[in-house]
Amino acid sequence: MARGEHIDAPDLERYPDIPLFNTKAVVQQTGVLATTLRAWERRYRILSPDRSNNAYRLYSERDIAKIRWLKARVDSGMTISQAIALLHHMDAQRRQRRETWNQIPGSADFSVFQIALPVAGEVSPADTTAGSAASETATTTAEQPGTSHQDEKRMGFSSPTYSMWDAQQRLLEAFQVFDEVAARAVMASMLAIYPTEEICIELIRPVMWRIGKLWEEGLITVSVEHFASAFFRGLLANLLHSSPASPAGPLVITCCAPGEAHELAPLMLALLLRRSGLRVVYLGQSIEIAGLLHTIRQTSPALLCISLSIFSFKQGLIDLSHLIWEMSPPRPILICGGQAFEKRPDLIPQVQGLYLNGDLRSNVAYLHQLAFEPPSGSVAIQ
Repeated sequence: MARGEHIDAPDLERYPDIPLFNTKAVVQQTGVLATTLRAWERRYRILSPDRSNNAYRLYSERDIAKIRWLKARVDSGMTISQAIALLHHMDAQRRQRRETWNQIPGSADFSVFQIALPVAGEVSPADTTAGSAASETATTTAEQPGTSHQDEKRMGFSSPTYSMWDAQQRLLEAFQVFDEVAARAVMASMLAIYPTEEICIELIRPVMWRIGKLWEEGLITVSVEHFASAFFRGLLANLLHSSPASPAGPLVITCCAPGEAHELAPLMLALLLRRSGLRVVYLGQSIEIAGLLHTIRQTSPALLCISLSIFSFKQGLIDLSHLIWEMSPPRPILICGGQAFEKRPDLIPQVQGLYLNGDLRSNVAYLHQLAFEPPSGSVAIQ
């Protein structure tokens, strides 16, 4: 699915619902095989063709429009179950908005709305002061002429969009009242539509960043931060262990620095590297130096990615970096990152390895290439 693509809800009601077309005609008009049509009908009950006198299936123009819309979603990268879930969601939102709209005296019939998928680089107007870490997407909705977003809010309309910004807001609200059920519902909805990479980069990271800012400003308690971290840690761990593991190729180890307990960053990196096709081992929090050195000798990883958030744990990482540098080849390339380096750039030259920051997508692509094509000779800090 192309980023920034707008998905229009199919206006099925404008098509006749009279059963006229046999299966062969539908296949010719939609390009969807007859076996696929029957599978959609049997598994998802998304189609209910009538039967002619000779028991042949007969479809309407409305059925054909629905099939074409579903096929377009599948061709764009969705699974059929995701496409059908999206269609049901849009239908429910359409009904809700129409019912509310039609209760207003003199209003025209409401029939069309639009789902806007996120566009890289767009920032929600409400978040212009949040900084680059929260520069997520704002989505737009096709509006009935004469209405505004404020009017919709006053009339009780719920947003008809799958918006990263809306999802962030809902998660923040759920976390502040420790509502795991609501948070799980938001994530299930988003995971049904967006790739895992976008969920990590454009939802989880900015939500945690915003929670950190709220805590710094004294607007939430540390309990909320711990609750959100634990929620995302469990989600990311499940996604990691359910992702296919490569049986061969260069190995990448990810973990926290010695003493470091903040593991969302290396856990997320492990997930995205595994999804990129690399063989990944995730070792978790507060790695112990002697045990890690033994693991390196045992497994010969191409890369060792370590995260450091708390500056006070810097010495353990510095010592570890020099011990790795003194190892006999083959030794891994040490990759370091985290908030400690961002807050104290003077730490960067003290660690013997590569320092990475910035765009996570670019970093994953770079690490993937580096694992397969390590540079010859020594690797200096960057």
